[in-house]
Amino acid sequence: MKLKLCVIFGGKSVEHEISIISAVQAMRHINRDKYDVIPVYITKSNEMYYGEELTSIEEFSNISALLKKCTRVTFI
Repeated sequence: MKLKLCVIFGGKSVEHEISIISAVQAMRHINRDKYDVIPVYITKSNEMYYGEELTSIEEFSNISALLKKCTRVTFI
């Protein structure tokens, strides 16, 4: 049985872009045989999105198009 691993990144920080790069690099190196990776991106306006597309750094070249491919989520 695989463990679910949520990677949360982005946010309002001045380090927003660095957070994206670090998270994508980390997700590329996680053992997918052991973990189901759940990427959650937080926009600069604090909206949260989930989607497999968030694991590709190239997708972040057009964030508005990327977010249309993803699902908005809310933590309760």
